[in-house]
Amino acid sequence: MKYLIFHNDADDSYMNTSENFRGCYAATETIDIYFKAAAVGNSGDSTGYDKITCAVTNGEEDRAVEQFAAQLAAAGPSHRVKVIADDVNSIFACQDILSVTSITLNAVGNIKPVIPATFSTADTGGVDNRIIATNANSGAVFTVNAGTDAASTIYLPDAPVTGWNAKFLCNHPSDAHTITITENGEATAFQGVSLQAGDTVEHTGTASAVIAASDFKLGDFFEVSWDGTIWNITGMFDTAASLAVGS
Repeated sequence: MKYLIFHNDADDSYMNTSENFRGCYAATETIDIYFKAAAVGNSGDSTGYDKITCAVTNGEEDRAVEQFAAQLAAAGPSHRVKVIADDVNSIFACQDILSVTSITLNAVGNIKPVIPATFSTADTGGVDNRIIATNANSGAVFTVNAGTDAASTIYLPDAPVTGWNAKFLCNHPSDAHTITITENGEATAFQGVSLQAGDTVEHTGTASAVIAASDFKLGDFFEVSWDGTIWNITGMFDTAASLAVGS
């Protein structure tokens, strides 16, 4: 039996055993690695599965699966504890596994990770008036305390993996400052449709998405996903003209 370890760049860590390995699936630039869930339910049984999604070299998804299988099969005392991917220290056991995209625990009922987020230096990203999302946060719900003391930003991942997605839900209304959404602070192309004060608004632009001052209300939300070419954005807002995409 081997102990397999994964660390993402948010310092979240996961360990399970080779005996609990349940399979691996390769898609475009990712592999999903499945384990019998570490946590147990009320019955004392582990009925779900844990899923570790890793970014891999484009075009080498099949090689990454083979390399991971080789780590499972490797013999000897030095392989009893194996760090498969450590984003923090850039340690990778497989040549074509590049990073840990997401860690999903006990995925019965499609449970999503929830990330409390504010625009203070003490929270997500550690930069004043900024929330920074990483590839490791794919699939998460950011519950956003939108209280600010200046114009603020939400940074989507730089070099996002295809399929990256997240939901940003307001749990405290914004103050009189704008919130700008971009990919790592760079000019960013968006497309999509949102519902604002009961009316649909189409979004197409190449600069950024901006929530107007005081217009991110309690319960408002937007969702973004990267399809490999462009960011898709949808959402629902209580106030008209609250979200706009600039060219």
